[in-house]
Amino acid sequence: MGASKQRKLRFLYVAWAFCESFGFGGLVFGWGSFVYVLKDEGLYAELCNNGTSNSTHNGSLNEDCPDRDSRLELVFTIGSTCAGIGSFVLGQISFYFGMRVARIVASLCFMCGAYIIAFTTNDLPWLIFPGMALVAFGGISLIMTNVQLSNMFPVGGGAVVGIISGAFDSSSGIQLMVKLGYEQGISRKTSYLILASTHVLTFVSTFLFLPKDYVHPVQEEYVVTQEIELEIPEKPGLDSGKTEKKVTSKTTSDNEVNLSSLVRLIRTPTYLLHVMWVCLLQLRLFYILGSINRILEKELENKKEVSDYTNVMLYVLMGGIVASPLAGAFLELNISLFKNSKSSFSRSVKPNIMSLTLTSALGVVLSVLLLLEDPSHLYYIFVFLVLYRSIFYTMVNAYIVLAFPSAFIGSLIGITTVTSGVFCLLQHALFEWSARRNAKEVNIFLIVLIGISCIHPFWQWIACRRAEQRESTKE
Repeated sequence: MGASKQRKLRFLYVAWAFCESFGFGGLVFGWGSFVYVLKDEGLYAELCNNGTSNSTHNGSLNEDCPDRDSRLELVFTIGSTCAGIGSFVLGQISFYFGMRVARIVASLCFMCGAYIIAFTTNDLPWLIFPGMALVAFGGISLIMTNVQLSNMFPVGGGAVVGIISGAFDSSSGIQLMVKLGYEQGISRKTSYLILASTHVLTFVSTFLFLPKDYVHPVQEEYVVTQEIELEIPEKPGLDSGKTEKKVTSKTTSDNEVNLSSLVRLIRTPTYLLHVMWVCLLQLRLFYILGSINRILEKELENKKEVSDYTNVMLYVLMGGIVASPLAGAFLELNISLFKNSKSSFSRSVKPNIMSLTLTSALGVVLSVLLLLEDPSHLYYIFVFLVLYRSIFYTMVNAYIVLAFPSAFIGSLIGITTVTSGVFCLLQHALFEWSARRNAKEVNIFLIVLIGISCIHPFWQWIACRRAEQRESTKE
């Protein structure tokens, strides 16, 4: 398709990408609604004291059954981890074979996972594990490939990323639709067969308007050989006797990356502290998403209240469609505020500091509200959760995009995603801790971890100040 025609239809492409991301992107993060359905169907009910497979129909959904809760929380742990690792795996497939191959692989995985979930029964409950893992793995590719459409917009590309990210952020609402349909007599099997069948529509974009390799920026000049000048900080803010070290590397294609320069970047506090920040805050997020059903069952009196509050939570979380673009706008405001900083390092890093600090602060507030264990605070928890999640996912990648050379962004994001995905396997240990001892202890522990994450913005602020001082000394 010609470049001029692509420019004319780019808004249609974004609208299609929005629908894709909302419909299939982040279903695993709607776990709070989906686990309600699984429990009501009696999945793993044999692990409860009465040992019957239909205990949730004969008894209460609020029945204390830590073994079943632990087994189902393990499903979410594996699914959310596969979403993180999947982004790296699919990124490598896209790097070597192109976007089209990556999307085909991801779509087949999603459809297989949806069919497996559809045919999961109380006699074959273990099928939920591979089903949810494949759905999470396949869904993550949509956000990875669709955000590239921002390259078609020389102006407003950030808004496009925010819109698509907001759709992905709110796709957990699809699980709410599955739950509402279940309560109206539409079985989980029927809902997931519909999801698997409609996912075929993603092949429209895969084959008709998305390119085989990647979406080229409209202003890009296609050259085979170029010289990339990379600014690699030499321990930012610590070694006042050294300035930023410039490393110039000749590359014959966009795919070739100087490995030694990449290693140098990975070893800087600018990057390592961000990986730590992502790991700690994502653990906080995944823990609450995975345990929210247990929290509601503990604090509320009956099954109907659990169902109603679950619905409210997912309605609020769908507000990510608005919150994510607002988070991007807040970041753009900070970029404009610091665009005249004397140091190039400050211009790249300083705009992130306020958003990083705000995200950590929201994590602390969220944890304190959970400590109170008061049903009257649940609405506040839901509101702070959507703000926390939206700003967090905006900053995970935006920080790397702003602070590091473009040639290394894909590699650094991939390493960050894999590291945080593996680290978040610890959430299952937190689920077990909460079940066997006390949920308050877990939340206090998470407050401590979030407090540690504040080292990241504080360190970068100090590094920016020292970079500014070095520039002033030169003058």
